[in-house]
Amino acid sequence: MSRSCGGHRCCDGACMSTIRFALVALVLVGCGGSIATPTGDGGTDSSPNPDGSSGSVCPTSPPAPSSACSTTGPATCEYGTNPDPSCNQLFACTNGSWVDETNGGLCAPQSDCPTSYASVPVNQDCAPNQLSCAYPQGECICTTSMGGLQKMTPSWECFPAQSGCPSPRPDIGSPCSGTQQLCDYGSCSGGVALSCVNGAWQEAAVLCPQ
Repeated sequence: MSRSCGGHRCCDGACMSTIRFALVALVLVGCGGSIATPTGDGGTDSSPNPDGSSGSVCPTSPPAPSSACSTTGPATCEYGTNPDPSCNQLFACTNGSWVDETNGGLCAPQSDCPTSYASVPVNQDCAPNQLSCAYPQGECICTTSMGGLQKMTPSWECFPAQSGCPSPRPDIGSPCSGTQQLCDYGSCSGGVALSCVNGAWQEAAVLCPQ
């Protein structure tokens, strides 16, 4: 049997539940509290993580090692502007804590790069080895690796920007849209491949020729 409650039709007990929730809400608001708003999937609105991130993106600045992180956010977060991830700061969210995975090695400055993509002398000898240079038109790497094959001396290899992929490449863990799009920035020649997973760019595995 149903009856009217506040102008709406409801089943026995439903009206009293609504009234009790309203009374609790008034008490909480009056005392400075807050109420979690239900979402369509039965959860609650997302709130900031202990590290200050929103749960779907990396913290805006490098987190303190061993500080808390959200396991629902990106698995790895990168901080830096070098096209080579090993030249930037890298943090991994492992078992709810941030782990510093920064390589710590010395990398050549970007000022050593040719001034433009068009001016890179492809297949010509270069130095230093593993110098990565990013341009709007694509990425070039001074490398001894030729998609799995190794050369005696490094030379320039260039990889044109792919349709739908940002260039220069985004930081690992930065926000993205779309699903599982693979963007390869010379991963088989010392670069990296990224895939958009759960709203964040994450490193992707690529099978390279032997």
